[in-house]
Amino acid sequence: MGFVPDLLSYACTHAPNHPAVVAGERRFTFSELDARARRLARLFRDWSLEAGDIVALLAKNEPEYFEIHVAAIRAGLVLLPLNCRLAPPELQYIVNDARPRLLICGEEFSAISKTLQVEHKCHLGAEYDRLLASAEPADSPCGWVSAEAPFVILYTSGTTGRPKGTIISNRALFARIGCNLFEYQITAEDRFLMCLQLFHIGSINCLSHLYVGSTVVLVKDFEAGHALALLSRHRITVVLMVPTMINAVINQQGVASADFATLRLVVYGGSPIPPVILSRAVDLMGCGFLQTYGITETNAITFLRPRDHDPAGKSHLLASAGTVGLGMEIRIVDGEERDVARGAAGEIVCRGPCLMDRYLNLPDATAKALRGGWMHTGDVGYCDEEGYLFVTDRKHDMIVSGGENIYPREVEDVLFEHPDILDAAVIGVPDDKWGERVHAVLVLRQGSVLDRDGVMAFTRARLAGYKVPKTLEVVPVLPRNATGKVAKNELRKREKP
Repeated sequence: MGFVPDLLSYACTHAPNHPAVVAGERRFTFSELDARARRLARLFRDWSLEAGDIVALLAKNEPEYFEIHVAAIRAGLVLLPLNCRLAPPELQYIVNDARPRLLICGEEFSAISKTLQVEHKCHLGAEYDRLLASAEPADSPCGWVSAEAPFVILYTSGTTGRPKGTIISNRALFARIGCNLFEYQITAEDRFLMCLQLFHIGSINCLSHLYVGSTVVLVKDFEAGHALALLSRHRITVVLMVPTMINAVINQQGVASADFATLRLVVYGGSPIPPVILSRAVDLMGCGFLQTYGITETNAITFLRPRDHDPAGKSHLLASAGTVGLGMEIRIVDGEERDVARGAAGEIVCRGPCLMDRYLNLPDATAKALRGGWMHTGDVGYCDEEGYLFVTDRKHDMIVSGGENIYPREVEDVLFEHPDILDAAVIGVPDDKWGERVHAVLVLRQGSVLDRDGVMAFTRARLAGYKVPKTLEVVPVLPRNATGKVAKNELRKREKP
């Protein structure tokens, strides 16, 4: 059996008194985080939890997340962070599928927790603090943990069906951390602002920073103005956001006078970002930008690095997902698993040490996803002659209208260039004549009124006629999942326009 280092081993040795986690007025040093994890490991033993048991966590971004993670890894347990935005029936589905023996939940989720059938339950706040204070520290020093043991189960967003539990090992975690350290150039002097919820795969960004002794600042609920204030207050050097957050920040009132002086890197991913928005953000924030492309099962597959975020000199690359990351390999394949020519579209597949082990309780889905040793992402894209990957869309989102394949992202990118459009999603809807027609769902900028003919003419001047939306719809806001992706399945379920 192989081993990998404990998450806190380096930081506790080199920077024990350095701030590890900051959440509002609460903060822990690395030595305090280690001590709390030791006490929690003792509580796990008192609850008779055994190696391989699952611990579910239902909470927003709380500083306790990290001690729970560390204690679980040391005890050989598996953490199951639950999406706090899910409805009770959706949470119950995951609980029934994973069967955790312990549920730890934030105080605001106490009512929901009563509906979930779990053997042991504990609430963050006074109850948790009392139990932690009364526990003797377990003999679980920073050191080494089993490489093969799973460290987390992350459920996919379920955009194409029921969510699947993605099992990621300690070995894959260590590989993901190593890749992040290399690509982000993280040091102990960095201060990282986490704007995403920790149940998301982006949480590994936090673990990467903690591993080398840098400070993680948590945003409990993202709001653009508050995030801007935190950048200045904590002298943030690295921030993680999804494109919708970047769009909100650059459209925030007063952003022109915001303080980005210490910010060296904006890391973003989760969904495509229209080049026009990215270009504005690069110009406004004046720091490096790093795009990560990947899925829960893979971590980052490719990176669009700061040197390629050049609106003036390399504008064509702003639509790219970059080139392959450290330790990863990608191919673009057709339906017969054959490599396609450069510039031709196909499914993106990858392999490397960061891949998931398997899906929980789904051997057939695991075999299908990992067939031939390659993770099949379900994304469609192509590589140009220089090896830059361009992700055109999800396979199931492609629209076939009059026998022509239309990738919604291409249409969406054009719509984002329109001065009256703040947000946009393009879907295919049934059409008696064309089979499917292109339908655009739009969010307008404040004070704007939809000019249907004007939008049609704007897109027709930039796209082939068959790609131009046949119908338009205005909504107050687009439905999105936790990663910022538009929930197009929800748009399709609505009454067809």
